[in-house]
This record gives sequence, C-alpha cells and structure tokens, in this order.
Amino acid sequence: MIPTQEPTGPRRRSVLTGMAAGAALSVLAQPAYAQNRRPPQATRQRDRELLGEGWRHMLGDPAGAQQPGLDAAVWQPVSIPHTWNAEDSLDDTPGFYRGPGWYRRSVKMTGALKKKRVFLYFEGAFQVADVYVDGERVGGHVGGYTAFSVEITDQLRRVGPGKDAVVAVRVDNTHMDDVPPYSGDWTYYGGLYRNVWLVATDEVHLDVLDHASPGVRVDTPVATASQATVRVRGRVVNDSARAETAQVRATVLDADGRTVVEARTEVRLGAGTAGEFELRLPAIVRPHLWSPESPYLYQVATVVDSGQGGRDRVDSPLGVRWFSADPATGFSLNGQAYPLRGTNRHQDIVGRGNALTDADHIRDLEIIKAMGANVIRLAHYPQAPAVLEAADELGLLLWEEAPMVNRATMTQAFVDNHLNNIRDMVRQHHNHPSIVVWGTMNEILLRLPSPQPAGYVEFIHDMLRQGDELVRAEDATRLTAMVGHQAALYNTSGIADIPMVWGWNLYHGWYGGKAEQFGPYLDAEHAAHPERVLWISEFGADSDPRLHRVVPGDLPRLAGYANYQDQSIEFQQYYLESYLRQIDERPWLAGTTYWSQFDFGSESRTGSVPHVNTKGLMLSDRTPKPVYHLMQAWRGVDVLHIATDLWDHRAGIGPDGAAGYQPVEQTVTVYSNAAEVELFLGGVSLGVRPTDSIGYAAWMVPFVHGTNVLSATATSPSGDRLSDEAIVDFTYHAPLLADPEVPFERLAVSTGAIVQYTDPDGTVWVEDREYTPGAWGAVAPDFTAGYGWMKNNWVNGSDEDPLYQTYRKGMSAYRFDVPDGAYEVTLRMAEITSVGDVGGDGYAVPAPDGTVQVPVGWRIFDVAVNGAPVETGLDLVAKVGQHTPYDVTTTVTAAGGAGIEIAFAPVKNLPVVSAIDVRRTA
Repeated sequence: MIPTQEPTGPRRRSVLTGMAAGAALSVLAQPAYAQNRRPPQATRQRDRELLGEGWRHMLGDPAGAQQPGLDAAVWQPVSIPHTWNAEDSLDDTPGFYRGPGWYRRSVKMTGALKKKRVFLYFEGAFQVADVYVDGERVGGHVGGYTAFSVEITDQLRRVGPGKDAVVAVRVDNTHMDDVPPYSGDWTYYGGLYRNVWLVATDEVHLDVLDHASPGVRVDTPVATASQATVRVRGRVVNDSARAETAQVRATVLDADGRTVVEARTEVRLGAGTAGEFELRLPAIVRPHLWSPESPYLYQVATVVDSGQGGRDRVDSPLGVRWFSADPATGFSLNGQAYPLRGTNRHQDIVGRGNALTDADHIRDLEIIKAMGANVIRLAHYPQAPAVLEAADELGLLLWEEAPMVNRATMTQAFVDNHLNNIRDMVRQHHNHPSIVVWGTMNEILLRLPSPQPAGYVEFIHDMLRQGDELVRAEDATRLTAMVGHQAALYNTSGIADIPMVWGWNLYHGWYGGKAEQFGPYLDAEHAAHPERVLWISEFGADSDPRLHRVVPGDLPRLAGYANYQDQSIEFQQYYLESYLRQIDERPWLAGTTYWSQFDFGSESRTGSVPHVNTKGLMLSDRTPKPVYHLMQAWRGVDVLHIATDLWDHRAGIGPDGAAGYQPVEQTVTVYSNAAEVELFLGGVSLGVRPTDSIGYAAWMVPFVHGTNVLSATATSPSGDRLSDEAIVDFTYHAPLLADPEVPFERLAVSTGAIVQYTDPDGTVWVEDREYTPGAWGAVAPDFTAGYGWMKNNWVNGSDEDPLYQTYRKGMSAYRFDVPDGAYEVTLRMAEITSVGDVGGDGYAVPAPDGTVQVPVGWRIFDVAVNGAPVETGLDLVAKVGQHTPYDVTTTVTAAGGAGIEIAFAPVKNLPVVSAIDVRRTA
C-alpha cells in the first residue's frame, strides 16, 4: 500500500516550547512520520519557536525593506515554507522570476528570552540570503540548499521586554556566476522554502553558529556485532562576561530512553571564548545494529552544564553499523554483501515548487521505502532535516550531494562557495547513520564553456580534489563520490580517479543508442578500471500517462533521427525492464539509483509535459506509474499489479480483412514477486505464466469493444494470496471504415505519431499509418520521411502538447474511406520547426540565441477537403504565431463510395498537420 498525500497541509505549531536538559528523551516516542513539524537536531532540546506564520512577502527590492518603520500592509501575507516560483515556472513564457524577494515579520522579546542567547535558524533559503533585525544586518548565507543560523541577542535586548523587533530577510535567486550550482536540469525556486526557527540557549552552550551544525559530532571508531565504541566531539561557547567551567556529559540512550553508557568531561572557558571537547564512551556490548531491515536507533544526549543553573542539550541519532565498498564485490553492510538498489529524489511537487512541508518529505520517504528501495541519492543537493531523520528511522541509506552541476566558473570565489557548501553539508548532517556517501559533483563536464578557457579541465580536476580532500578531513567515516555523464574526458583527465566511488549517469536507449548497450558499456569500464568502485547514479526515460505504444521497443529511427516522441508509459517500462535485468547480471555494482522517483519541475524542459522532467517512477502528485510496481517486484516486495492503471482507455484496429467487431490482441504486463501469475479476462483464464528474474510476466489479451475486466491472482513467496483487478475501456476501429457491421462514428488520428494519445475526454487518438484502400492514412511519396516532432519548444496556450508536438509533413493527402454520409473534419496544426527538429525541413534561419524564429511567409500551403477549399495560402505564423495551435473545422459529405480526401498542396515549403479528427454527423 502506498501512503497518500493528505488533502490539507499539516498543522503548524508556533508556540514557544522547551524541554529540561536532564529529562529522559521523549522524542523517540514520536517517529518522524507521526510529526508534521519536527525541529531539527540543532533546535530540538532547546527553547524554540517555529516561525511559520505571520510573514509578509514582496518581490523586488522595495526601498527601506529592512527598516522597522516600513509600512508592509501591501505586502503579500505568506506562510513558510514559501517559494515565489511555484506558478511562473510552469507558464508558457520562457524563464521564471530570478531576482530578490523580501520577507518580514515581528519577533517579540519575551521575559523568557531576557537572559538567553537568541538565534534565528533557517533550514534553507534559495539562494543568497541577508538577514536584518530592526534595520541592522545580522548575517547571511550563500548557497541555497544548506541551513544557516544568525544570532539576534543584542538586537532583541535593545528593543526591551514585551516589545517587537522586525526581522527582514532578503532572499535572491538571481543567477550568480560565483555561486554554485551554475546550472542544472531543475527549477531554481526562490524563497524561504524551508522552516525558520527562533532558538534560545543559555549563556554557555554548544555552538549554534558552526555552519548551523548541531554543535556535536558523533561517530563509532569501533563498530562490530560484539561491541561499539562511541566518540562525541563538540564545541562549547561561553557568551557570558565571566570565566566558566562547563561540565559536559554524553549519554547513549536506547530506543526506550534508558541509559546505556555515558562519559563526562569539563571545558574551562574564559569570558567570551569557546573550547572544544572529545569524549570516548565505554563500549556498548552486543549493540543493536542499524540496517534498512532493522533501523535501530540509539540517541546520544550531549548536555552542557555551566554550574550557574544553565544547561544546553543537543540530541544526536546513533545507528551502529559499518560498511565498505569494493570494486570486485560491491557494497557491504555490517560485514555482509549488500547491493544498494534505489532511486534519486528531488525536493519538488509540481505546482508547489520546493516549498514542501515536513509531512511531504516524510511521506516521500515512506513511499520509497514501500517500493523496496534501500538507498536514495539526494539529488543534486542537501535536503531538509526531516528527510535525513526519516531516512534514519525508516532504514534508507543515503548518498547526499553538494550542489555542483554541469559547469564551473574559474574564480576563487566559486571554489570557496563550493567548498563552503560541502562544509555546511557534512557538518550539518554528519550524525545521521543513514548517510554512507558524500557526493561532491555531478556531470561537471556536461556543459563545457564555449569558448573553453585554457586550463578549464585542470581547474575542475583541482576543485574536485580540494572538495574530496575536504570531505575526508571533515568526515573520514564515509565514502566520497562524484558523478559523470557518458564522456571519456572524465577518464582521460584523471577526474574519475579521485573519489572513492565513481558514479555514471547512463541513458543508453534514451539519449542515443539502445538499452541493450548499457551492460556492455559497464563491462568495458569495469575491465578498463578494475580498481574503481562503480555506481550507476542515474538511468531513466521520460513517460507521459497520456501516451501509449502498443508494441514498445527501442526508439525507432525515422527520417534519420532517433524519435524521442516515444515518451509513452510502455517505453519507460521496456527501458527499465532491460536495465534491471542487466543490473542483476553485474553484482559488483556497488549501487544503482534510478532517475528519478517523482516527476519534478524543470522550467526549460520542452517534452510532452512542458517544464517538467517526467522520468519519475511516479507522477508529481505521487501517483505510481507501472514502473513503480516493477521496482517493487524486482525488490521482492509482495505485489501483484496489472500494469494498465494508466492505460485504461485503449484503441485498436481489427485484423486485416476482418468484418464485424473482432477481438484485438494487445500486450498486458503484470508485475509480481510471486513465482507465477494467472490472468483472467472477464473471468476466463488466459493462462498461468511464470515471472522472470525481475518479476515480469506478459500476455496477449484479446480486447473487445467496450468494457474489459482483467483480474490476476498469485501466491507470494510467504504464502499470502495476492490479487489485482483492472478495467479497460476499448475502442474498436474496423480495418475497413465502411464495414456495415461496425458503424463508423469517429476516428481521431495523431498524425506523425508512433504512439497513441488519450485526451482529457478519454478519446484515444490512434497512431499514424500509411493509406491502404478501404482504410485510412497518409498519402505520401516517402511515409517514413514524413515523421516529425517538435522537441525544442512547448505548445503555447494548450495542455495538449503531445498532440501538436508530433506532426506529419510533406504528404499530398490523407484519405478516409468512410461510408457515405455527413461528416465534421477538424485539422489541428502548429508551426513546429525548431532547432534539432526531428524530421525538420532545415530551412529556417537560427536566431542569435540559438532558437529558430520562423518568419511570416516561410511556410504556406493550401488545404482542401473533397475538393472544396478549406484554407488557401495558409501561413500558420501569420495566423497565430510560432508553436501555437491552429485548429480548423469543416463539414463534408461523402458520397458515391468516394470517402473523404484531405488534400495538402505546398505553396512554399512543406505542408504540415498534427492531428485529424473525423466525426460522422448524419
């Protein structure tokens, strides 16, 4: 069962709370998935207030925005998390707002805060932030994906008890050459998109300002099944005006809050100074081990007592586990071979951007866990505290990554910001047992600058080396990693030799080649570099639940191009089935992570769902695609799934020469971890089939016109009975349109398409075909050469992009040999020529920015239906502009058995049409 998204947002708490530092830990009784707003480790045991409500927001740089006297009544009321790009990143205007925005709210100086040190803790702001209190800048942060904290003690004391201070935060998501990531295939949503906390400590406290870390580092220098030794390190700050001797106690608590081991030390501190400590606790005998199957968590409570009645406490999760990675045997956990198989995750819900609640994050990890994954790559940046804590508790291993993607700027400022991102990430998330890999870069040579500066690759090599060395210095207990796309330069430059784990993002069969080439490529890499630990960090294919292919296979070459229009659900299934079988044949792969768990926002994307990367195993609203259930079956989760849930409206053409309604056979795939499955149609068995190594079985199902009820039964490996049911509405089209036993009503054709398209009304627009007498199709001198797809632009003003993006060009006519009668014919067209246009005409002149601007008068053609002119001198650009739908409807009478002929005559360049809809009216 897959957890569903709650219909309303989680409850927001805004009360000041606290917990006595010496009290037994109670938060363990509240697992992450039971909490809507969970304080991060750095704030949990301290007095704190969630600053979620009461904010006002304004885009731009209004004068005096930071000043307390500003009248902000016209500013927009918002709650945090918030982004200002949730909507404009999805519209038809290229680009989205990238610039400054301001947030303001008041904070009251209560009596409880009078003798406290007070901080603001921001879990994340994209991507450069400056914080002001009553007009005074108190700090800021560069980097959009890690937390930061600022102290506001003096400013609050200045306003006095019972009075308000105004907090103003300027956030800026402008592209800045010196701030990574330089670019990336996702939307850079601006705003205060994660929680903001007010945190109070005593004068002597664990460091709050050390890169917003918990102030404590916990690790296990010795971890075995028989014993574990815990080391606790940290930094104590004395903000008082007198010397102090701080007593530091670290206690390991079991899952029930009972003391297991503890140790103490003291730190002598002068006024206004800080000091570090290190504690090695007595060994834990026969510890509970942490693993995805048994994610047992201890808790380490670190308490600082100043002896003046003040205490500070930070709790850190402790999972006792050890791991390693070997080039020949792959990944091992707790001394056993443990292949890591999972997925990638972006912090994104289309329509809401990155402003997710803790409940959203936790639900996502529950979904991934239910899929059977044991690892997640957090791509391409550090994620919210709730994500890390849920992974600890649910039992999901993590690869967390610094936001360094595609290319770099050759400046010291860029390098410094990159290294600071790494330092933030490691210090903030060091204590999470779920993390096993720190990634430092992704596909950094994908977008080489042009012209390429001298020494650029060497610069990247050196920056990677610095980042890798920094990770090892900050945390010697984890693996370091980097990811490359399929390019030899990573090998020849020596870049791939630096990290402990090398990840390849491989898309054989999607961005060129065939799916079957994936395994041989890996074998060649493994043979050439036997010393490397290899991880497949990305592999995937786009899919759109409106698009379906009756017989999936490798992307065809039409008009000399790989036809990327096949963004069908079935191609994604075909692709992933092939990859999983090849992965199983290579157990030496340390890890494999599919790209991506969920569809996510990427504003510049121009596929069938514009502004969205649709490679997800699930839709953005967390609806599973069939491949989600394939992953479950592959991972051994008890599942039986008939993979038709997103293809419940089908259409097909009867066998050649058939008369009357006949069954039409189409493939139905079932995924299950059971050894065998029986499939039924209308209660009649279609036979028992064994599942293969990845949980796949398939039948040719004889669909009939109307409602078809499918059901399946199986027995799980544990002996449980499994069942599933699906209903498919099937539309039958006669092979001879004038067949009197199959009255013609309507035929909708997606011209130039190799896939079927289901529109919002449930009508199935069938794939294109060449004309044969008695049937229908295109009349063209070279049918294959006439396929085309607009891959570099979306369609303006329409949600039916896939219907217009595919097109046929250069045909002389379409014929429909319908019976005599009255008909309505609708032609749907768009001027589709663009750079890289598959099957494009190649005559348009590229503009300076690399796009193609088709001028008025460039393409002109005539359209006639049964000899009657419908459009004369049609110029789509003149009519509606480029990449914009133009529909024309006419009526026609078919008589004398002549059917309907839609003639296209070129005046200048080749005529085009994207879809044809023929309906009988009488």
